[in-house]
Amino acid sequence: MVLNRYWDRLPPHTIRQNVFILAPLAVLLASGVYISVCYLRAGRSGTRRLNLTLATNLLAVAGLFVAGETAVRVFSRLTPLGSSFAGTLLLPRSWDQVKARNAELLKHAPSNISYFVSDSLLGWAVGRSRRSADGLYLSSAEGLRSPRSGMAYADHPSSHRIAIVGDSYTFGLEVPFHESWGFQLERALGDEFAVLNFGVDGYGVDQAYLRYDRDVRPWRPTLTIFGFVQHDLYRSLSVYNFVTFPEWGFPFSKPRFTLKAGTLELLNAPVIGPSDIFAKQSVTDLPFIGYDAGYNPDAWRWHAYYSSRLLRFLVSRFPRWPPLDPEVGNGALQRINAELLLAFTRRAAAEGTVPLVVYLPSRNDFWTGQDLSSKDSVLAVLHRAGVHYLDLTSCIGELGPEKPFLPGRRHYSAEGNAAVARCLLPAVRHDLQR
Repeated sequence: MVLNRYWDRLPPHTIRQNVFILAPLAVLLASGVYISVCYLRAGRSGTRRLNLTLATNLLAVAGLFVAGETAVRVFSRLTPLGSSFAGTLLLPRSWDQVKARNAELLKHAPSNISYFVSDSLLGWAVGRSRRSADGLYLSSAEGLRSPRSGMAYADHPSSHRIAIVGDSYTFGLEVPFHESWGFQLERALGDEFAVLNFGVDGYGVDQAYLRYDRDVRPWRPTLTIFGFVQHDLYRSLSVYNFVTFPEWGFPFSKPRFTLKAGTLELLNAPVIGPSDIFAKQSVTDLPFIGYDAGYNPDAWRWHAYYSSRLLRFLVSRFPRWPPLDPEVGNGALQRINAELLLAFTRRAAAEGTVPLVVYLPSRNDFWTGQDLSSKDSVLAVLHRAGVHYLDLTSCIGELGPEKPFLPGRRHYSAEGNAAVARCLLPAVRHDLQR
């Protein structure tokens, strides 16, 4: 399993890492040599005992294999994403199943899809004057989250407009409008301020930047808050959500930035629409699929050993990592996202808007041993560039690791949203005074 997982990445590893990876193979070879030597040195009676020992062990291994094979076959279940066992989706992934599931999503429009619409630049966006199927989310005539469906923010002038842009944590997913941190910030600032919520569920830093560039700038806000969580950095390297995040149920593609000679270049724009996506005969026919960090060609191929459900489960549980690709690696993740945030601050400042980059901690940020290096490296770039940003981790953490979040969920609770607004308030007031 170790060799299968790391085989395509052996050369780039350090000597110490390669020794660790190859250690199981060395142990296996040494065991084979030892058994062979024992067999050659044993007399006739010793050979019989050795044969009996080997046969006993082989029978035990065979018995375990049969038991495991039976368990996987009996207890695996069919899900909308494919066959699954013990919470692991069994490889290979099927393009036909992906097409069928997403066609069903588009046809029946569950709550999140009915509120969002396909967008030729952003991939998807909040629809105008919409109401989600469960009634929790309403949108304005301009396509912003709002307290009433169809209301027009343009008809409600205010002395100072503050725009907030980001993903579901900015949008206020899973809580009513009046509990979102955007609304609570507006209420704390006073009547002369209006907070316009441009957040959209599932956005990466790249989509949030494009949302600001196209939709926020025409409002000429006094201040724009660009909120992001660490996972948004990874989303910037995806092109097809149903490939990278199949559990989301988003049948859309999205734009994708690359860096060429230090300059941002936009791919998949305009984005390919759902009808064109699912008319493709194979996942390999999708434009720019090689730029999707979640795409692993091996995960879509059938291998002869998949005839064994047990081996299929083990390979699915510990899948082979694809060869390292600089276009989808950690280096690209850090450089592209940092450049997007820098581009936002430069453009906003040049047009007279105060930019404020805000890191919003997710539940994972409070787990011991969690790797936060991607977020730290991006914020370090902003610091070196002299960009003012806020990391709300310690402020939100004052509530403890559980209270800021909905029970068993990853999004902010009412208390968590209130804490975000409270933590932001001093910095927002200070920036407005500037």
